[in-house]
Amino acid sequence: MPPAHQLASLDIMTSSHGSDHRHHGRHSHGTHDHGAHDHDGTDIGDLLELDAAVTGTYLDEAISLIRTETTRPIEVIVDAGAGTGVGTRALAAAFGDAEIVAIDGSPEMTARIDAAGPGTVRTVTADLDDGWPASVGAADVVWASASLHHVTDPAAFLRTTRSHLRPGGVLAVIEMPHQPRFLQTETPHTDLNDRIEELMRAKGANSFPDWTDTITAAGFEMRTRHTVRIDVPEPTELTRAYAQAWLSRVRTGLADDLTDTDAATLDELLGDGPTSLRHRPDVAVRAARTIWIATGPASTTEANQEIS
Repeated sequence: MPPAHQLASLDIMTSSHGSDHRHHGRHSHGTHDHGAHDHDGTDIGDLLELDAAVTGTYLDEAISLIRTETTRPIEVIVDAGAGTGVGTRALAAAFGDAEIVAIDGSPEMTARIDAAGPGTVRTVTADLDDGWPASVGAADVVWASASLHHVTDPAAFLRTTRSHLRPGGVLAVIEMPHQPRFLQTETPHTDLNDRIEELMRAKGANSFPDWTDTITAAGFEMRTRHTVRIDVPEPTELTRAYAQAWLSRVRTGLADDLTDTDAATLDELLGDGPTSLRHRPDVAVRAARTIWIATGPASTTEANQEIS
């Protein structure tokens, strides 16, 4: 498998997010990956929607934290790296009077948002590495979910974001600290999760630091860093579909790196036998999101101060 295609398959929970991911091997989800299907027929857009349907409680928690820190009316929210629009739709529902500006580098993703988004949503197709889009003005909230780690220079992006926040504005950054796990009971497959995680991290998939220092160095005041644990203990049609789609993408992305035993185990789980994800009684979802909430400048004068 060519490195670019392999890495695109690995970095599962991402869309183009306005970046061509130059530090991740120059693959662009805005080209081949958005349309790529795994052998179960699921593309990245469908997987993102499944993830939101199963683990989306973190969206409510992040929005609640934004409300806690807001000191001004929220009129404009920028979703930086909007993907399929999961966060965009949640923000539009929570802040019904606000304009939601969804930025993504993929025309396919922005078209998808346009088709499903409410009338308060406006899309902008732009690469975040090229700076703040000219058509996007100042914001009261900037939301970056699973996108900051794809920006080539996160520190520069955060400084630019700060300069485009209105006084009292809020920054919300969300990342996935580890891959989801799907088996509830102790089985011979238990250690497979750890080995998959190690392989993915070795390839830089979904890799990011603790953003706290980077955010504060950009001139923000850190308000909270909170990890949401998501536990769905019982199998449902939705959780089975999510597990199938996720591990199918892992099987494709790590095809050249898995041991024969682990490859066979994944094939067993992705098959249709009695021990497959389609039929096992112990399919569960354990996932997490880490949320950083920070506030921007308190005044226009402070907003105009250069942060080096």
